[in-house]
Amino acid sequence: MAVKGLIRPMNKSPMLITGIRCLHFVPPEFLLEVQCMHETQKQLRRLVHEIGLELKTTAVCSHVRRTRDGFFTLEDALLRTQWDLHSIQDAIQVAAPRVAAELEKNLRLGPGTQQLHGPGWHGDNERPSPALESWTAGG
Repeated sequence: MAVKGLIRPMNKSPMLITGIRCLHFVPPEFLLEVQCMHETQKQLRRLVHEIGLELKTTAVCSHVRRTRDGFFTLEDALLRTQWDLHSIQDAIQVAAPRVAAELEKNLRLGPGTQQLHGPGWHGDNERPSPALESWTAGG
């Protein structure tokens, strides 16, 4: 299973960081891409603060944006103006085949295990997908 992808904790665990990249750095501003699971926005902001402390400076998180949750990306998100019954039903119908395929794939892996896909995975497409989390922080 480890060869096929990351193995997820079976139960709720503390925040687990699987990757960090600096996407943009023009002092004092920088943009981080963080891939993690079981995170809260408060923990992500604390991570940026602790990076600043390690660099012997300060860092304040000015923005947190979730760009992927599992295999759902920003392309699957509904705008606030689309939060009505018809738009929600349409989104569920569009996502249903992907959700069913993912559930089937996870059931084949065995009970209590789930395969995570690396950066750039976007379902059956070959297009790269956005990061799981990104922030802009200045310090």
